Parts: sequence; C-alpha cells; structure tokens
Amino acid sequence: MSRVSPRSKRPRAAEDGTTALSKDDELAALRGQVAALQTRVATLSAASTTYYASQFASRTLAIGAGGATLPETGLPAAHVKEFIVQNACLDFNPRLNTSSYVNVVSEPEEAAVALRGLAINIADASVYPASVKLHDEVVNIIAQLWHAPAPADGSGNYCGAGTVGSTEACLLAGLALKFRWRRWYAARKGLSKAEVEGIKCNVVISTMYQAAWEKFFRYFDVQPIFVKPNMLETQSVANSAALAAAANEKTIGIVGILGNHYNGVYDHIWEIDSEVAKVNAANGWQLGIHVDAASGGFIAPFQEADIPPFDFRLPHVLSISASGHKFGESCCGTGWVVFRQREDLAEHIAVSVSYLGGHCDSMTLNFSRPASGPYVQLYKFLRLGREGYVSKVQDQMEVAAYLRGSLRSLMTKGGQPRFEILDGGEHEHGCLPVVGARLSKACGFVYDDIDLQHALAESHWYVSGYELSRELRP
Repeated sequence: MSRVSPRSKRPRAAEDGTTALSKDDELAALRGQVAALQTRVATLSAASTTYYASQFASRTLAIGAGGATLPETGLPAAHVKEFIVQNACLDFNPRLNTSSYVNVVSEPEEAAVALRGLAINIADASVYPASVKLHDEVVNIIAQLWHAPAPADGSGNYCGAGTVGSTEACLLAGLALKFRWRRWYAARKGLSKAEVEGIKCNVVISTMYQAAWEKFFRYFDVQPIFVKPNMLETQSVANSAALAAAANEKTIGIVGILGNHYNGVYDHIWEIDSEVAKVNAANGWQLGIHVDAASGGFIAPFQEADIPPFDFRLPHVLSISASGHKFGESCCGTGWVVFRQREDLAEHIAVSVSYLGGHCDSMTLNFSRPASGPYVQLYKFLRLGREGYVSKVQDQMEVAAYLRGSLRSLMTKGGQPRFEILDGGEHEHGCLPVVGARLSKACGFVYDDIDLQHALAESHWYVSGYELSRELRP
C-alpha cells in the first residue's frame, strides 16, 4: 500500500512561474494592508476633527523624547502645525530674551518679504539675477556705511557677501587673511606652495572674542594668540599695543572687536591701526586688521560723532564682518562681510561656479541658501534710512541707560549698592546699547549672579550670566 506524502511546506509555484506566498505569508501581508488602511482611515478621520480630539495628539508626544522615527503616513497640516506650535511654547518668549542679540520683531510687510525669500536660492545667479542684484546693492550700502574705498574698476560694486550670520562672515575673513599671509610668507622665505601649506600660522585676538573664532581656530588650523583685557581696569578694552606686540612673522592678522557681547565696549580700532603701522614698518611685515563688528557694525556708524574712525578709513583695516540680524534689524541668520578690495583678499576665497547654467563667483562657505536675509536687510535699509537708524540707536542707548541707572539705585537695607556696573555705557568712545553688571562682593550675598539669572528665568526673562576669570571673581 502506497503512502501519501504530506503537503510540502515549500512555496507553491504560481501560474506565471513565480514563487507564490505561503498562506502564513499571505495572511501577514493582508494584516499589513489592513493596518495601513486603518491608519489611512484614521488620518482622514482626524482631518475632520481638532488636534486634541484625534489619536495623533497622544501618538506625537513621543517626538521630542528622543528616538523619533518617520511616520508611515502623513498627518493633517493643521495638526502638524499645532504640534510644532505647542512644543515651541516650551521655549522662552523671544521678546523676553535679552541675551542673544537677535532681532525678533517684524512688520507684516517685512514678514511677507522674508517668506518670499524662502523660495529664492540666492546662490543661483542665472535663475534669480534680480535677487542677486538686490543682494549686491545691500553689500554696496553696507560698504559705503563702513567707508570702503571706491572699487578700483569703477563699477561701483563693492567686494563683499551676504552670509549665514556673522560666524560665516568671520570664517571667510579669516580664510582670506590666511591665504594672503601664505602668499606673502612664501615669497618672503622662498617657499613652494606645498612648503608654506605645512606651516602653522596664527592670529592675534582679545579673549573677549565670540564663539565664531573658536570654530576658525579649530576648523582651519590657525593658532590663536590671546591678549587678555581687564574688565575692572579697562572695561575689557583690549590693549592696542599689546595686540600688536603679540604678533610675529607667522601672524595672519589682528582681530579688533567692535562691541564684545559681554559688556559692549569697543576695542580701539584706531589705536590698533597705529600700532600695526609701527610693527609693519619695523619688521617689513604686511599685517592687517579684521574688524569683528558682529554687534557694533550697525551701531557704531550711527555714533560717529562720538567715536574715532573704526572702519575702512583706517589704512590697515582689510575686512569687516557684522550680523545683520542683530542691530542691523534683519531676520535671524543674516550676516555680512566686506573686504577692502578684491585683490589679495576676496580673490583668495572666490570660487567660480558655472554648473547652474550661468557663471558667477561664490565667496561663501554655504552655497544654496534663501534670499530672506538680503531681502529683509534691504527692507530695513529702505524702511528706516539713516535717520531711522540714528533714532533707533539713540532710543536703544537711552533704554540701556535707564536700566543701568535702575541697577545703580538698588541698595541693601544698609545702604550698600547691590550691583557693580561693568559695561562701557559711559565710556568716552561709546559702546553697544547693553547693560553689564554683577552683584557687589561687598554685600556678602549668599547667592551669586547665576542664581539671580535663574530667578529671573522663573519670571520668563532670559538674561545672560557669565563667569568672570578667577582673579576677578568676588
């Protein structure tokens, strides 16, 4: 008697010759399809109700807790917006943030201009030539504001670029100085390109520098030489002679800070220029100055009656950078760099680009980027004009003076001033419209400035708190 073989568990052959799925696989596939349909039905159903009445209100809670994954199906637009808005509510109120120096207010027309710029890739001159022209006109306005010499080619087009904040502007200026130094040093020592590239150069800068320079030192392998000012004795103004004295044959340049973010004082660029002239003459060097005007670039030009020249009026100033989104009043992510001239400066960082269908020079680290920054910067220039900026700066200085006076008037029960004022608000050569203070060590408080910062945060005000160097601490 013959035995009947059990049914094989191997996949059955389909009529078209392909391998058919087993029943278990077919069931699993059907369950997956049902689950997908259920999700789609839920998504469609959610679109007809509020975010909080939908099942996604609880499901999206996982986003922000770490380990978020891409959802299988999309959510209704209104629900996605509500989710992001609700999470953003956990941030500090931008208008109560006194720390980041970033413009957070805008007119409706200004916001519309910024939104329009999001669709424009300012890097593509062949497709958006009119927008690039607007960008170039903003550079021209800023260059003239900083008294740049007229372009040698007679075109009226100054040398500079819009950047993603002042960080990129600082990096570009630093790179131009580095490549300029390499050319000079190689000629001076009779070195080849490969030989000079193996030599580590340096830059001289005050310890009051912004974080952008930390990136420059690390990313582009440049050794910083720090000059430490004294906040109590000089209000953190860097000693100009000390800056120049710290330079050597491998120094690419000296950075002067036009308004540090700790207490707002300006390095005396005019004095640094004189000191650089002396060391250049004595040593046969070609040292130049970069002015980091991240905060002061759109303040100092409107205080010119109060301060000596700080810009391209000084012969050794080779480049200036600034944040458009700070006191320039543009939107977040706007920065600018202007060079004295193209020759032996901007030419070192310009890259010829043709693959987008046209031909243009790119002088930025980023390539594709929205036109929002240049659009809004131009909007503010045309909206305010010089008179408007002068009035705005005066108002800001008056508000800072009011807050400074209020801090001075705060006394303990024993009549001891609670605060020591550390900013340069009464400096003879001007400063930013900022207020810097610390709790008086004479009061013997059991709490410190960082404790006070946290207490203010409980009222939703964000105020910067910094630790002084060890010898200046109470």
